[in-house]
Amino acid sequence: MSDRSAIEWTEATWNPTTGCDRVSEGCDNCYALTLAKRLKAMGSPKYQADGDPRTSGPGFGLTVHPDALLVSLDA
Repeated sequence: MSDRSAIEWTEATWNPTTGCDRVSEGCDNCYALTLAKRLKAMGSPKYQADGDPRTSGPGFGLTVHPDALLVSLDA
């Protein structure tokens, strides 16, 4: 969990999961899918699981990150 954020409408962020599956036309221009592909290429550990190419993409396989869950419980 990050207790500081540059996002103007929040003070903290928490991301215990990454990835997604496209489910509608609204997902056609998903910024997160593009970002995941770039993060995978950069070697970011949370974006190494590839999703189904029909509904997801490189680095965007739905993944739970238990370490993020544990950190939030200890905080």
